[in-house]
Amino acid sequence: MKNQVCMAMACLFLAACGGDGTKEMKLETIPLGVAFDNQTELKASDCFKKIRYVALETTDSCLVGQGAHATVLNDWIVVTSGRDRCQLFDKRTGRFVRSIGHVGNDPEGYSNVYGGWQNPYTDQLSFPGWKKDIVFYGTDGKFDQIWTSPIPAGVFPARAVFDYLDADLIAGYYPATDSLPAYVALFRGDEIVRVDTLLAEQKDDGAVTPNDIAFISVLKSGADGMMVIKYKDNKLAAYSLGNSCFWHAGESLYFRQSYNDTIYQVSAGEALRPVRVLDLGTHGWAYPERFEDKKDAIYPTIFLENEHVILFRFMTNVYNDKRKTYNALYRKADGSVKVCPFDDKITDDMNGFLPLHPLSVSVSGEFAAVLPAEEVVAWFEENAGKTDIPAEVAALKQVGEEDNPVVAIME
Repeated sequence: MKNQVCMAMACLFLAACGGDGTKEMKLETIPLGVAFDNQTELKASDCFKKIRYVALETTDSCLVGQGAHATVLNDWIVVTSGRDRCQLFDKRTGRFVRSIGHVGNDPEGYSNVYGGWQNPYTDQLSFPGWKKDIVFYGTDGKFDQIWTSPIPAGVFPARAVFDYLDADLIAGYYPATDSLPAYVALFRGDEIVRVDTLLAEQKDDGAVTPNDIAFISVLKSGADGMMVIKYKDNKLAAYSLGNSCFWHAGESLYFRQSYNDTIYQVSAGEALRPVRVLDLGTHGWAYPERFEDKKDAIYPTIFLENEHVILFRFMTNVYNDKRKTYNALYRKADGSVKVCPFDDKITDDMNGFLPLHPLSVSVSGEFAAVLPAEEVVAWFEENAGKTDIPAEVAALKQVGEEDNPVVAIME
């Protein structure tokens, strides 16, 4: 293992010092800055072709907790909630199937239900362990394995972030430290498959000790979390909570680094390939400016992509009380971008029902949003005299205030 790590570090050194042989190519540009300056309403018909609603079964044995998050995994809906609940429901009927694993400091336990992923190629669900490792379960509810990265995952706040590439490979992003530039590595089990360095200027982000910190703020703005550290030298630094750098679209894995406007595609056979660029205009936030409280600077937090669109969120003014979160839509067919405040949600102009907040997207392109039962009930009370309710929406009249949420699946 030590030899493998040493080889990886050697590869990093050579890659960082070597010349850039990448051919210059024209990148697909997403004009986000202009759209931010010209905000408009975001409608479901802008984003989706159809919406389907799945009322999750409600029994004493499968109650969904607060802060529910839903993801489509092949024939199932994976719902995580609270700190310790991961539940599997049938995607077609909403019937409860089973719970997956448990939080516990035992050989098969994980630390929480967030920060992992669901792999559609293997039907595996992953969760963060207790020792910078990853705990895997199958959709059958059985414990599979614990995986530890062959390259140490680092320490706070420069901890590595992991995601799957395919059925065999795991990708890891390692932020820069005081001795190494940032890089992306691919692993097959204990094997290091490849290592790609990122911008050489992005270094000197070494480990933070308690003596360096004045205070830490954990922010919840919209659906995304962020941690802001104030250092004793009065510098401020923003860090997304969870995986904000990797996302999937079909069989493709994409990567974006904070304070870098380039989006890369990750593959096993070649180095990171730049494919898109976010044009932030006057709202850009470059790496050398990362400690500055820059007015209206855009900080992307999450990307959800399928064959037709990219839905993503970003925050502005993250260091002050004017902090705000936005939804953005990029349509691939015409290159258009729309931006609206997160709190305005996505208006359902297709069914005239509750507005939508997509939380995830599957490799098959199905977005998922959670509609709390109490909001469903309130909508029917407010629209009691409405006669032109679509049949699929009308079927949700059976939902009670104490029931599990409804999951909206959008394609």
